[in-house]
Amino acid sequence: MRWSGPGFIITVLALVVSGCGSNNFLVYKDGSNFFITRDCEARQRLLCDSGDIGRIVARPALPQSLQNRIKEAICAPGVTKADMHEILAEMTEEQLSSLKQSFRDNGYEINKPIDA
Repeated sequence: MRWSGPGFIITVLALVVSGCGSNNFLVYKDGSNFFITRDCEARQRLLCDSGDIGRIVARPALPQSLQNRIKEAICAPGVTKADMHEILAEMTEEQLSSLKQSFRDNGYEINKPIDA
C-alpha cells in the first residue's frame, strides 16, 4: 500500500494530536520512514545493521547510560515500543533536540513524510 502525500500527513498529524507522537518522531532515509519507537525491518536495517545508531547517540549532550539505553531499546530483540517511549519521555528538551540533530547529521530527515 502506498500512501498519498495528503493522506499520510493527515495520519501523522492525527497521531501527534492524539498524543501518540508527543516525543516520538518520524525518521526518513534511503526511501524508508518509520517512527523511532516502531519496531520494523527498516529501523533494524537502517539503524542497527548499518551501525548508524552508535554514531547517532554518540553526542556530548547524551550521557553514556542514556546512549546505551537508546541503543538497546532500538536494537535489542524483544524490546517493546513502550520501552523507547519511556526513554524519550524521560529525556530533557536539550537531549531530545541533540538526538534529532544527530539523526540529521547522519543523513536522516526528521518528520518528513515519504512522499514529500
